[in-house]
Amino acid sequence: MHIRILGKWSSQLVPGERNVSFVLDNKIVFEFGPHSLESLLESGLNPNEIKIVLTSHLHLDHYIGIAELLWYRSMNRATDRLTIVGPRGIKKKTERLMNLVQTPQSWVDGQVKPNTIYIEGKSTDFVRVFNADHTVPCCAYRVEYNNETVFYSGDTAYSKDIVEGAKEADWLFHEMTYADDEKDLAKLWRHSTFSDAMRVFQESGARHIVPIHLSKSSNAFLLKRADGTDGLVYPPELLEI
Repeated sequence: MHIRILGKWSSQLVPGERNVSFVLDNKIVFEFGPHSLESLLESGLNPNEIKIVLTSHLHLDHYIGIAELLWYRSMNRATDRLTIVGPRGIKKKTERLMNLVQTPQSWVDGQVKPNTIYIEGKSTDFVRVFNADHTVPCCAYRVEYNNETVFYSGDTAYSKDIVEGAKEADWLFHEMTYADDEKDLAKLWRHSTFSDAMRVFQESGARHIVPIHLSKSSNAFLLKRADGTDGLVYPPELLEI
C-alpha cells in the first residue's frame, strides 16, 4: 500500500499549502477539497483511476473539489464507477452543487449519473463509519486495505467513538487544528488540539499517528514537540509506505 499526502492543511490556508487530502494506491481518496484535483495531477496520478472518495463532511475545505473531480471525469469520458461515501444527504447536495456550477446536462446524463454511486452515513464491506464530534454531521472512517488498517478522524473534538474507531490501527490520521494554548477555540469549533489528538493515539493503541488539518499555530506547536515522539509522523509528507 502506498499513501500519498495531497494536502495537510485546514481552512486556515497559508501560501504553499493545500487542504487536507490523502490517497491510498491512487484508488481511495480521503477528502476532496479545493485543489485536490491539482494535487493528484501534480503527483503524476490519474484522477480517472480513483475508485472511492471518502468525504467526512460538507464544509468547503473537505468537499467542494468533488465538482472538479466529476467535471474532470466527464471531460475525459471516464467509464469506471466512482463511489462517493459521506454523511447523509451527500447525494442530493452533490447533485445540487453540480447544478449550481452549471454542469452541462449532457455530462450529467451521460457521465455523472450513470457512473457515480453514493453511500450515505453507513458502513460497508470496505469501510466502517464512526461519528466524529464536529459542528456539523461528520464521519470518521476505518479502512482495512492491503493488510493495513487506516483510520481517519475527520474534523472532531476528542471523542470515545474516535478512540474506538482508531483501536490498534496501523495508521491514525487525526486532525490537529489547534495548539494546546487554544483550547477555547478548539472547544468552540469542535476541533482537536495537539494533546487531544495524542490522547486518542495513546488510548487507541494505534501504531502511528499522522497529524493533519493543520494551522500555523498547530504546525508551529508540532515543530517544537515532534522530535522523539514514538509513532508520530511529522511532517506528513515524510510518510513512506
